[in-house]
Amino acid sequence: MTIPDKMKAVVLMGKNQLEVKEMPTPRPGPQDVIVKVEATAVCGSDVALIEEPWEAQPPYGSFIIGHEYAGTVAAVGDTVDEVQVGDRVAVEASLGCGRCRNCRLGNYTACLNYGNLKRGHRANGFTTNGGFAQYALNHINTVHKIPDSIEFNEAALITNLGCVLYGFQTTGGYVVGDNVAVIGPGPLGLVSVGVARALCAKKIFLSGTRDSRLEMGKKMGADRLINVKDEDAVQVVRDETDGIGADLVIESSGSDQG
Repeated sequence: MTIPDKMKAVVLMGKNQLEVKEMPTPRPGPQDVIVKVEATAVCGSDVALIEEPWEAQPPYGSFIIGHEYAGTVAAVGDTVDEVQVGDRVAVEASLGCGRCRNCRLGNYTACLNYGNLKRGHRANGFTTNGGFAQYALNHINTVHKIPDSIEFNEAALITNLGCVLYGFQTTGGYVVGDNVAVIGPGPLGLVSVGVARALCAKKIFLSGTRDSRLEMGKKMGADRLINVKDEDAVQVVRDETDGIGADLVIESSGSDQG
């Protein structure tokens, strides 16, 4: 696959200032993969980053944002044999340094060398250039092959699914048949409902303040919708689980009240 010397990219020029510019196309280092971006998603973090500077972000005028994207492998470094040109891939944003305590324990998204490029940390779209471009540079450890059955626009959201699955299985201790309560029908809350349904939850409760968002949750598989303006969510869950309550609660509202 031929890669041009220049590409179009969405560059953050300053607070609330985005501009489509012609930028140099990245070239792979020994352990890198160049992804021809086929689909991207806009995360709430992108909006926050556009509005206010992010810790350790590249300078305005050269910073390509975007961390949720998928595409086709366009080039690989000379040590990379896990993927090849033409493979369809999804990516994750975070590459830990691999040497701090958290990385050694597998918690590389909490790398203690965050933003320290010399020590090997990268967070595409945050501390290094991301995917709002025609091509993006990724370390091989952040690239994952996807089957033809997954569309690129679906694969671009794969980190959201990964976060939710981690919450269910690793930190939440989900067991098949649990009653699950999801607080907040935002993007991750709705994904949580879908995951709970796919993992055969017994009953799925979804609480929030907007009926339109709750109805979306019903389409994702929620059994009981609770508008907290009209009902006491805690009481509803207790009443409908024989007084036991939810086995797993997923907090996705981001509010102090929950």
